[in-house]
Amino acid sequence: MGYDLRERALGAYLGLAVGDALGATVEFMSPTEIREEYGVHRNMTGGGWLHLRPGQVTDDTQMCLVLGRSILADEQWSITRFGEGMVQWLRSHPVDVGNTCRRGIRRFMLNGSTAAEPAEWDAGNGACVRNLPAVLATLNAPAAFRRMSVEQAHLTHHHPLSDIATLTLGEMLRCALRGEGVSSVRRLAHALVARYPEFKFKKIPVAPTPYIVDTVRAVLYALLHTDNFKDCLITVVNQGGDADTTGALAGMLAGGLYGTYGLPGTWLQRLDPAVQKEIAAQVDQLLIRGERTDHEQLPASMPPHIVFYEKPGCANNARQIALLTAAGCVVEVHDLLQTAWTAATLRPFFAGRPVAEWFNPASPRVKSGEIVPEAFTEAEALAAMLLDPLLIRRPLMEAGGAKIAGFSEDQLRLWTSVSLDVYAEGTGAATDNCRRSVPCPSVRQGRSLTKTPAASSHANAS
Repeated sequence: MGYDLRERALGAYLGLAVGDALGATVEFMSPTEIREEYGVHRNMTGGGWLHLRPGQVTDDTQMCLVLGRSILADEQWSITRFGEGMVQWLRSHPVDVGNTCRRGIRRFMLNGSTAAEPAEWDAGNGACVRNLPAVLATLNAPAAFRRMSVEQAHLTHHHPLSDIATLTLGEMLRCALRGEGVSSVRRLAHALVARYPEFKFKKIPVAPTPYIVDTVRAVLYALLHTDNFKDCLITVVNQGGDADTTGALAGMLAGGLYGTYGLPGTWLQRLDPAVQKEIAAQVDQLLIRGERTDHEQLPASMPPHIVFYEKPGCANNARQIALLTAAGCVVEVHDLLQTAWTAATLRPFFAGRPVAEWFNPASPRVKSGEIVPEAFTEAEALAAMLLDPLLIRRPLMEAGGAKIAGFSEDQLRLWTSVSLDVYAEGTGAATDNCRRSVPCPSVRQGRSLTKTPAASSHANAS
């Protein structure tokens, strides 16, 4: 284990905890309220709506520690073991729990399900902020990193924006730990924005909510507009809002870039000693785990099984199946037109997409103008598709509890850890306009993800 690697990894984990504790003081405050009360908030004083002790962390750091314990508990990663760890944590009456996390944990308690159903309201930041131990444990195994990250995320959050943010910030941390510097992090940030323009970070959101887009925009702005750990953290937490989480994620990435030497000693001295001790122990053990070369033997790296609903004879579907097979997937093919669909079985494939994007744009009735997708309600669209399955955007695919319509490059990356670019030239596979991906919820929907001090388990909290 290299000395520099350990310093950066320890800097990332301690940085996450420091950012969490610093930001918790001003969580739910506006920048104006922060200026009126603190001028510039720069001291780890505790307090805030949770009435914390100086240096006390919140659920953001606690969930990371739970994931780290679960990974280290056995030689093989187990999502069930992580679920059991989250149950134990919830029963310990933590100081705060986001409602999406609480709902996912309770579902696991009730029926043992390790993956939430895809839901447009699950685009919170709770899964992203706890993923650091997965990064450390899989440094030499990119496929295991992606699969462990997505599995732990789907225990509570199942949304394309949550998934891509979790993977992208995790990949940024991997670059930082490898010593590639801020240029590699910046490149990944711009690649994210190129595919998902909603993550654009030209300005920092005011009082960012737990909506993952708000969170990531705030974190990337602070990280890439400063050149040291302290200024990065002060920039992001003084925007208020969900400041413990934005502080934690900014602290994780800045800590990975600048190492332990970049963390202000006054903040570290205030950080809960018990938390510091467990973090140091986890870092050493997770890095040893990350040096292994046999991660591909983990259950999480088994070839994904994909149920693929095609139109028989469709050359594009045939090429897409070939691509998935070449990427190592086990593809179970069904006839889309002959499947006995109902509204209840068809609707989940469209998740949070606008109704107009449920339709196959190449359908003869759509191309002729007989069917105008924008004119349909959800119920009308489902009724029309049940009568004429050629109207359904295809393929429909299902794997690991996820259901999607259309051939998505980003979903392929989640399932197989490869890009379409690897195989597209050889297979001629079309992407079905996949780079548009699943659209971001509206501003109104995103803002409704805000937690409130009066009810930290708000229906759409992280």
